[in-house]
Amino acid sequence: MGALTAFARAVTVTNAWVGRVASYAVLILFILLLSDVVMRYVTQSPVSWSSLASKMVFGVYAIIGGGYLLARRDHVNVDLFYGNFSKKKKAVTDIATSFLFFLFLSVLLTESFSMAYDSISRLEVSYETTWRPPLWPSKSMIFVAAALLALQGIVKLIADIMILMDIEVDESAFGPLQDDDTSEKETV
Repeated sequence: MGALTAFARAVTVTNAWVGRVASYAVLILFILLLSDVVMRYVTQSPVSWSSLASKMVFGVYAIIGGGYLLARRDHVNVDLFYGNFSKKKKAVTDIATSFLFFLFLSVLLTESFSMAYDSISRLEVSYETTWRPPLWPSKSMIFVAAALLALQGIVKLIADIMILMDIEVDESAFGPLQDDDTSEKETV
């Protein structure tokens, strides 16, 4: 059990760290968009690269937070019934539906790896502007984000199995067990 807990802690801590670091991308995005607006109204000439840079930063920001959200159980749920389930019934439901999650991730991992490999091998750049920024780092992050989300999904599946087996789950390693308990989420 110690090895599983160590694995879970490593994945959860990594996703928490990545999520916190990625949250600063909002500041970069804000500065990019603000500078574009200021330049447009002050000098009547917008910054040509700001729009593309904003898209690239937001794209990475939007995808890289998936593992962090799963670690904190902060994904949006439509829980007409699920919210009232016991821990064991939630675990059974999550295990039964996990094949959909892993099916989606297997496609995402396969396709994003192919896209990243192709982009890196060609050192792909954007031709939208004269700036010609490299696209391969952004495209590579899709694969990284999918891998982090898959690892966190495995951690969640292990925790659900442990709940069914009445094994105590260390929430500091596996993340909070409840989606709605904010006091527990702060430990991740």
